[in-house]
Amino acid sequence: MQAVLTGGLLAATLWPAEAQAQAAAAPAEQSSPAVGAMRRYDIPAGPLSAVLTRFSADAGIFLVGASEIAQGKHSPGLRGSFSVQAALDALLAGTGLEAQRQAEGRYLLRAAVEGAVKSLPAVTVTDRVDEDEQKRDGVYRENVTNLYVGRKELERYPMHNAADVLKGLTGVYSMDPRNGTALSPNIRGLSGQGRVPVTVDGTEQSTDIWLGVMYGVGNRSYVNPALFRSITVEKGPSLTRGIKSGVGGAISIRTIEPDDIIPEGKNAGIEFKAETAGNTIERRLDPSSYYGQDYRDIPDARINMYGGITIPASPPRERSGSDVLNLEDNSYLLSLAGRNDAVEGLLSYSERRKGNYFAGKRGADKYRNNDGTAHSTEAYFPNTAALYEAGAEVPSTSSDTSTLLLKNNWNLPHDQKLGLSFMRTRLTFGENNNTHALMAYSFGQMGNLTGGAVTDYPDSQIDMDIWRLGYALKPADSRWIDFQSNLWMTRVDGRREQNGGNAYFVNDRDATYDDWVSCKRTGAPVNTSMPGAFLMCLLNPVLRSPTPPQRQPNTDGRYNIVSASTQWTDHKRIGADFSNRIRVSDSLNLTIGGEIQHEKLQEDVLNLYQSGGFGLGPDAASLVAATDIIGPRSGRRHEWAGSVNMDWSPTPWLTLSAGTRYSEFWAFDDGLAERRRNQAQGSQIVQERTGVKLSYGTLMSNQEWTTFQTLQQAVFDTLSRTQPNEMKQWRVQTEFGGHVDVALPTGNAAYVAAWNALADYAAAHNAGSGSQAYAANLGQAIYNDNYGYKYRTAAPPANGVGAGRAMYWNTEVVLPVVNGKVDSSQSPFVGGGVDWEQTATDPQGQTGEYSVRRPGNTSSKGDPVYARPDDGEQWAPPKRRKGHAWSPVLAATVRMTNHASLFGRYAQITRFPSIFEVASTSVGMNTPYLTTGATKPERSTNWEIGYAHDLTPFFPRMQAADVRISWFDTRIRDFIDRDTDLNIIQYDRKETSGVEFQSRFDSGRIFGGMGAVWRKKQKLCDKDYAYGMDVYYDRVPECMTGGFPDTLTASSLQPRYSVNADLGVRLLQNKLEMGARALYHAKAENEQLDELLRGPLGASGIWGGKSVPQYYWHSVLLLDLYARYQVSRVMALNLGVANLTDRYYLDPMAKIPVPGPGRTVSVGVQVQF
Repeated sequence: MQAVLTGGLLAATLWPAEAQAQAAAAPAEQSSPAVGAMRRYDIPAGPLSAVLTRFSADAGIFLVGASEIAQGKHSPGLRGSFSVQAALDALLAGTGLEAQRQAEGRYLLRAAVEGAVKSLPAVTVTDRVDEDEQKRDGVYRENVTNLYVGRKELERYPMHNAADVLKGLTGVYSMDPRNGTALSPNIRGLSGQGRVPVTVDGTEQSTDIWLGVMYGVGNRSYVNPALFRSITVEKGPSLTRGIKSGVGGAISIRTIEPDDIIPEGKNAGIEFKAETAGNTIERRLDPSSYYGQDYRDIPDARINMYGGITIPASPPRERSGSDVLNLEDNSYLLSLAGRNDAVEGLLSYSERRKGNYFAGKRGADKYRNNDGTAHSTEAYFPNTAALYEAGAEVPSTSSDTSTLLLKNNWNLPHDQKLGLSFMRTRLTFGENNNTHALMAYSFGQMGNLTGGAVTDYPDSQIDMDIWRLGYALKPADSRWIDFQSNLWMTRVDGRREQNGGNAYFVNDRDATYDDWVSCKRTGAPVNTSMPGAFLMCLLNPVLRSPTPPQRQPNTDGRYNIVSASTQWTDHKRIGADFSNRIRVSDSLNLTIGGEIQHEKLQEDVLNLYQSGGFGLGPDAASLVAATDIIGPRSGRRHEWAGSVNMDWSPTPWLTLSAGTRYSEFWAFDDGLAERRRNQAQGSQIVQERTGVKLSYGTLMSNQEWTTFQTLQQAVFDTLSRTQPNEMKQWRVQTEFGGHVDVALPTGNAAYVAAWNALADYAAAHNAGSGSQAYAANLGQAIYNDNYGYKYRTAAPPANGVGAGRAMYWNTEVVLPVVNGKVDSSQSPFVGGGVDWEQTATDPQGQTGEYSVRRPGNTSSKGDPVYARPDDGEQWAPPKRRKGHAWSPVLAATVRMTNHASLFGRYAQITRFPSIFEVASTSVGMNTPYLTTGATKPERSTNWEIGYAHDLTPFFPRMQAADVRISWFDTRIRDFIDRDTDLNIIQYDRKETSGVEFQSRFDSGRIFGGMGAVWRKKQKLCDKDYAYGMDVYYDRVPECMTGGFPDTLTASSLQPRYSVNADLGVRLLQNKLEMGARALYHAKAENEQLDELLRGPLGASGIWGGKSVPQYYWHSVLLLDLYARYQVSRVMALNLGVANLTDRYYLDPMAKIPVPGPGRTVSVGVQVQF
């Protein structure tokens, strides 16, 4: 019996007769490909039946034959350009089968004729190109939503820093992209350590860095895009082989290989690339050049009372016509590669030097005159143009980057491969001090500062080394072994000026000389806090003199400028991973894998200040003191995991995947352990917030007020008759936690009886605890109740009309604090439990309308209740955190037709706390609190449904035409972030959902694509935390778009809409390629927050925090152009223009208000031979 293969190779015994009849008639209804026509195919390996099914659909042919003869056979797939007959011959090579052409578009599958010789046409296939094409096709064929860009896409457009490599990737952003040269990826609104891992050649690249008290921590991956050959992005968790996935997805970067450098048909190659770009300008001077100079020799330098030096900023320079291409941004890449049958090697060196860039000129008005005090989200739109003028130089955006890359791969006997690589990157880059930039911006908002207030800050320096050893064993004839493994290490050494202190500082100052200079400049001495400071300049003859006093000698350089803002980072990771794929059968693959990683972070803060405040004061001494306690972390972290994943194709139209991952971790706070061991001030446990005290008043009835007065008067009467010998000494605890000794009339039995009667009457009306509650400590009870005054309170009329005051029972409630949050289930006020609007008329003989119930006199968050540690516990060492979890993944792909597929995924993944999240969690921002910190892992559950369609049947002349649409919904339980006291806590959940669209087309001459994202939801949810912000009225929603005040996730809110589109053309026999890119993101919108701020929460200041709000951005459309001309076989010329229309814009999710670069033109040359 024969079966016809039309999109599926079906067993004849299972194929209904009517289906056979329909298939047999089908060829007449379809046009067949030309016999010798070449077409590109990209069909993955798999069961021969499934591969032939896919091929017949792609080629538009009909394959008939005995289907049983294909059973149990495997095909390596097909990649490259083939005619139909050549493709069939390649697919069937080694299977003992052959395909014989019977008619136009019809082929017969049969056993190969013995002794027949097949002559395969010569087909040129480039493995690297095929791999890129396979990855690009995978965007529309893989079950997980993903994106891919290869080397040629990465080289098209000018880049100002590393974050620009993510531009054009739908729904993928880099946080704070204009401050420092690093990636800080955000996928679907998720960012932060471990949520979106960044790997380079399989090694994890991620470091938590301190951004100052105001901003907390930022997660950065320091990379050099010049060495990139591809970027793969996965959205959402997965068990994809070779991808390290997180709750938000993954970014996998690969660097160049010898195959990228060696020309086809040769064994060695050299590639040289050089590029220069405009829109930059060299800094006037190196900010570090002031170090070692006597501050008194620097014109107009000012010193403060703590030793901080301020050097006036120079006016910003405007861009001129000569800056379009001024050779102030230069880069080159030199690569050498060679290979033979046994070994291949690569040596590559890259260097780039660029100055500060200029901002764009068009659209700056959107960043002027925004009302920073508005009770709406308008206050979140910064007046960036007040500090960074349109078309002007943007300080601290220069960089100097160099990278050395070495690779050595060995092809060993028995299908083994050994790979060694080493990469060393040195980064020196301008970086705005976030805290100082914020202060400058805040003063600018008040009109005290204008453009030029922010100047170049001393450079940050990052040195990074990566070592990797890879091993693979992949026997071609084994279905049981497909093994690969890696052993790697990364180390990051950094020096950054970010601890909040002055970048310029002196350990001693020439006080008399300084005061004389200050008097002449400002009319006041340096220390204006001294009594009569402003009179000193008039009364002190030395300060009044027109001649400066003699300067003190600069002995041992005591007046030389040093840095007081330095912090150091030493971050090391050592890891290993392996995976093995087993082909259990033609339709079932099993992949097992494991990984282990050990991480050590050591961060140190320089503190030269001997005096000054503590907390968030405006002086550098306060900022450094706060940073020293709550800032950079030091600790160790260890994590290992094992996984198993099954891919099963029971039929050609259905693929099922199921797997799970088990992981364990532990982490320890070495920094806090050392500080407590040394009993360093500020690291001890002073107190623990165990509860929140609330109070409210209930209007007394006329009879209740009369009875209360009678009982209270009895207390006073008996007190007046108390004899001296009836006064007893008591040691009692005060409301603020301390102890005092007081004399109380507890020896007077009549007084005690009167007090008991009053206390019990009050307790019957929910005021106080009654006499029995304090039977064991009568003195404490009488002290607390203050002769009955604590039981009652007075209040004026609710409407403010009338001068009387009615009496209320004063009820106090203490709500427990659990894991840093108020337990709202214990509150009588949650969910409208108390009607605050109810009134009574003329109570207690008063005139007017009085509230029946009214909130007490605590803040909107209540009054904290603390517990002090036991003796010796204040220096207790931190505990080692540990945890484990299982994370399942299920997926299904349904090939509805030969060209349409439906995807479905359910995936869980667990993220354990980072070092930053487990380290130093026992301290808050003001007083050291004992907090629980991150005690549980984050657990993400992701649902995703996608649909992809190959449109080439509708457009037969297209080489590629695909669309994909995906809906996603992610919920992360126990989400880790900080609260308004900058303590690490865990919120109930974070929720994100939306729809993504991706498309492409390529006719051979014209090509392009479009991607779009609609963010439906991005919320942080926690009922207890929301209630704790407004304990009486409970008006804060449980779920807030973006997040709550002071949370880092509030600044990770993606645009609601974003669109990117590409269009290109190939001309002159593909020697010339030109294209354009459009990037659009919508204005930042948060309607929920806007409505909240316009209401009582905004006016009362309840919605507010101790650090900074997120900065919002206006919508912008950016246009980029590129052109590449292949001059000869060995030389190509490149031209690029970024921000063609010279827009002034702020990137989404910027943590400091720095505008992006204006129009930038770049030209380059590439030589390869």
